[in-house]
Amino acid sequence: MDKKGETPKSRANQLKGLGGWLILVTITIILLSITYFLFTLIQIIDLILGNISIEIIITLVFSIIFCLLFCYCLRLELKHKKEFPTWFMALLWIGSILGIIIGQIYNYPLSTPFSFVSTIIWTFYFIKSKRVKNTFVK
Repeated sequence: MDKKGETPKSRANQLKGLGGWLILVTITIILLSITYFLFTLIQIIDLILGNISIEIIITLVFSIIFCLLFCYCLRLELKHKKEFPTWFMALLWIGSILGIIIGQIYNYPLSTPFSFVSTIIWTFYFIKSKRVKNTFVK
């Protein structure tokens, strides 16, 4: 016990809820949902204006899919569902792998290492964090 009469176990149980680094995750998911929604609108406008190409159609499909997945992920997070960490880590890895592929196709070498490193860091955080284990239990 420490001077406040708390054991390390009771302090660990206090680490729950959308606080700490999970606030950054929440903000990121909201921004990504908005970004993919805007990408979707831009692609639809391009199609309406007659700019039909395979790139626009592929971008539209991926934008819709990722917008829906990030919105679903946000719903899981805000409801503290135990499935959230798995879904979020899967989206991070899928996004990183697609980022590597797209980076190679369009020659964007700088986005690839940052995306991959941040995915590794967030994966370790979600696996090791006591806050994550205590928050997503429903």
